[in-house]
Amino acid sequence: MRHNLGRATEEVGAWGQLAHGRSAVGYPRGSIIYTPQQPAGELMLLSSGQVGLHLISDEGRALTLRVIEPGQLFGQIALAEAGPYDTFAEALAPVTAYRIPRGDALSLIERDPALGLALLEDLARHRQAVSHLFDEVAFKSVPARLATLLLDMAQSDGSAEPSRLPHRSHRQLGERINAYRETVTRVINRFRAARLLEIDRSFITLINPRGLEELAQG
Repeated sequence: MRHNLGRATEEVGAWGQLAHGRSAVGYPRGSIIYTPQQPAGELMLLSSGQVGLHLISDEGRALTLRVIEPGQLFGQIALAEAGPYDTFAEALAPVTAYRIPRGDALSLIERDPALGLALLEDLARHRQAVSHLFDEVAFKSVPARLATLLLDMAQSDGSAEPSRLPHRSHRQLGERINAYRETVTRVINRFRAARLLEIDRSFITLINPRGLEELAQG
């Protein structure tokens, strides 16, 4: 579904010139926007919703590398030499996004070198976030990884109550930290028993952020 918007009025932030004059494309929740089997021909700019970038093992287990928020780019591999995308991109909610063909993006960079520098810096931040995730998975226990994830989500959520997060399923949390759903359930129960957090159908509430910070160092 395409949304003819005329001007880029959605939350596209500093990347407005990439969206200028384009129509956003809509995706329902759960749809796959691209896969590693597809040629990486387009850079993507998220306008609304959330997109998860996943790796999938041969056994079918998913590891969520990043969750893309409105105003952020994904599919940056399209700016490199021709080849496939390097992740699965899944709409975690109803999504609208701009698709910028590789040739168009390169033409914009040629006309505006500052845009090219900004894209390089954005790619570096993306690589740093992925590297940090791999370090967490390799060297931290599941409780430490889960505590780190919850604290990071609290910082990035931007709500008026930073200790209250939108509800996430145990499977979704497990995919963010490379842990089985059953393991996450056991750790969540331990956190609740220790009065570190509470969970209901709508929210995850961090009752003791300081205690989670101490766990995150483990």
